[in-house]
Amino acid sequence: MLKCHKVNLEFVRPGPPHNQLLSPLTPYMALCGGGSPVTFYLDFEHHQFMHRLKRLRYVTSDGRSGVAVPDQIREATVAEVGMDVARIFAKVGSLLAEEWRVMGDAETGTQAENTQLVDLRLVVSGSELALIPFEMAIAPQAYPGEGLEWALQHHLPIVPIRQIRSNCPAPVPWDRPLEPKILFISAAPQGLDVPLASHVHALRAALDPWVRRPLHPKEESDTASKGDSKGQSALTFIKKRLRLLPNASIEDIYSICAREQFTHVHILAHGAELDVGGEKRYGLALCDPNEGNRMNVVSGKRLAKALLAEGEDGTRRSQPLLVTLATCDSGNPGSVLIPGGSIAYDLHAAGIPWVLASQFPLTKVGSVRMTEALYQRILRGDDPRQALFEVRRQLYMNAERDHDWASLVAYATIPTGFEDQVATFFEKQVRRSIDAALNQADLSIDDGEMENAYEVAIEKLDTWRSRLPEGDGYKERVRQAECYGMYGSTWKRIGLLHYKNKQESRGKDNLQKSLDWYTKAMKLWAMGGGHHWVATQTLSLKAVLDKHQDPDTWRLAHKIAEEELVKSIGADQAWAHGTLAELILLAKYHIPDEPIGNAKKKVQEHCQAIVRLVGEGAFAVKSTRRQFKRYINYWPNPDWNVIAKAAVATLSPSGSKD
Repeated sequence: MLKCHKVNLEFVRPGPPHNQLLSPLTPYMALCGGGSPVTFYLDFEHHQFMHRLKRLRYVTSDGRSGVAVPDQIREATVAEVGMDVARIFAKVGSLLAEEWRVMGDAETGTQAENTQLVDLRLVVSGSELALIPFEMAIAPQAYPGEGLEWALQHHLPIVPIRQIRSNCPAPVPWDRPLEPKILFISAAPQGLDVPLASHVHALRAALDPWVRRPLHPKEESDTASKGDSKGQSALTFIKKRLRLLPNASIEDIYSICAREQFTHVHILAHGAELDVGGEKRYGLALCDPNEGNRMNVVSGKRLAKALLAEGEDGTRRSQPLLVTLATCDSGNPGSVLIPGGSIAYDLHAAGIPWVLASQFPLTKVGSVRMTEALYQRILRGDDPRQALFEVRRQLYMNAERDHDWASLVAYATIPTGFEDQVATFFEKQVRRSIDAALNQADLSIDDGEMENAYEVAIEKLDTWRSRLPEGDGYKERVRQAECYGMYGSTWKRIGLLHYKNKQESRGKDNLQKSLDWYTKAMKLWAMGGGHHWVATQTLSLKAVLDKHQDPDTWRLAHKIAEEELVKSIGADQAWAHGTLAELILLAKYHIPDEPIGNAKKKVQEHCQAIVRLVGEGAFAVKSTRRQFKRYINYWPNPDWNVIAKAAVATLSPSGSKD
């Protein structure tokens, strides 16, 4: 389990953010943790430091053409600048105290909590300080990992995250209801070259665990073969989850963001110098809306307006959670004499919660590696801070005499309770990937392919279980029970697939595993409100497997479902109706001596209520109908056949013979 320790570090000085140079004469104040403010001075002049940064650009301009910076000089400069930054951190004694405090907390933690991470939130009030590549720092003397690259060492992993002084919360939560949907923007005007195909492949591969196939080949094409149908379905899914916008102009970006909602935006384009009030800034080299091959350099502020476009219907606004810029100098503020900052700064200031960019030129190979490593982790549901740490290490490990690892900068707004949002999103992604794997097994006619799909599903669950929080508090128990309940659901679905393939013995074995996990989940939840479905699944499997009657669980589940029915609305109320309908079906098995009345009529009334609340096409209707059909197709029994058929008929679409 990952544990993030928040450490705030703020550098302030008098005056406005812009129009001041780096100088040993300027007093800066550092605020960190509970320590008293520390006043410090820089050891270098503005011109001196800018000259060092020029040596990190691979190629420098002599006014007429580009001149390559020798590898030895550039690598020496990386070390030199790293020590410059180390001396700044070394002057902040309270930062050292905070790191060792975290080290102490990590050592007293449980063995399960062996992934410790420092979430270092850097706030700088002066634009000139944004020029300093804090991510390049060498760990100062007496710090954990002393002498090593600070953002790479594993003694106490550090993730520097830049923030803007603001009280504005993140506009959307990390676990927003919208499924991940990526907008990939690329531009290569005037013959510029970008590794478009490699980035498409990286994003496509990151989405692969969630590719869904149709339940039946005819859903895609009446004439295509089954294999062709699977391919077409995969393509259809990818198009819904990954939208490509090549040769993009600023107007193209605005238009597509006004039409569709995206959770992630990935931009592949060159950075270019931009004149702002006579000063040099960096912008994005997009295509001109009128002449596609002509370059239009767009500032971060203009790009933000396009990415946060108003919806076509006027009822919403585009709001991506994360924007990644595979763009040279997208994290470079340029001139500090005028208000504003880098492209990444401007996007974050406009309200985009997470922005990843490059402060220096980014190699093409590095941009591909960053995309591969980042999106595979982000879509899997990893904490973005852990993902950023690992991406930086991947870039360093695979470096070919480059410093892409040090170029990577992140701006982020991290709200209270962010860890819970990350955990919830991870759970959603695991559920979706399991559903996709078992959907593939349902389609397959090859035993080996089916078994592989089963293994993938269980591996996903094992990963989920390995990330569960320790402890027996209410929140921890709910997380644990959600996972155990999903184990039960997955083994049940695998068992049903074996029944479908006439493998009844294996099916029963898997249903027993399902019952064991449901029972474990039920004990954790202690039949808490909203979790009556686990008890119902347990009662169902006990009846199907001819286990002992469980009248106490039936009565308690029925009571909680009735309470849920009264206090909930919409879909939650529909699920409560579904639970009550199934409990009535199971009553003859678990409470045979108690009068239920007209069971068939009561079940029909509950099913009618579900349709009335959420509509015929809703997931709650389809799921409940599917569950009752299982009693007919896989577990026929005189005690419930008539009731199950009545439920299926009531839940079937109007005019359907099903």
